[in-house]
Amino acid sequence: MISSSASVSGIRAAFKMLDASAHNTANLNTDGFKKHAVLLSEANGGGVFAKESVTASAGPLYMSNGNIYEASNADYGEEAVNQIIARQMLSANIAALKTADSMQKSLLDLFA
Repeated sequence: MISSSASVSGIRAAFKMLDASAHNTANLNTDGFKKHAVLLSEANGGGVFAKESVTASAGPLYMSNGNIYEASNADYGEEAVNQIIARQMLSANIAALKTADSMQKSLLDLFA
C-alpha cells in the first residue's frame, strides 16, 4: 500500500534526522567538528528520501595558549529545533501508519 510505504520512509527519515542531530550535539565541544545535515526530498513513487551530508562551513575561531583553534560549527539551539522537528515528523508518520493499518483492517472486514 502506497500510504504505508510513504509513512515508513518518513519514519526512517525522522530517525536519520534524530541520529544526525544527536551526533552534532555530542560533538558541540569538539574542535574542528563539522556538523551533519539531513536534506529531505521526494522519493520516487511517494514518500521521502533523506540524504545526510557534512556542512563545510567554518566554526568560530578562538585562541588558547597562543594557538588559534577552530571550534565546532554545530549550534545547540539549531540542534534542539532539529530534534523537535524530527520528533514531530516521527509522530505524524506513526499516526499516518496506524491510520492506514486501521483502514486496511476495515476494508478486509468488509470483504470477509
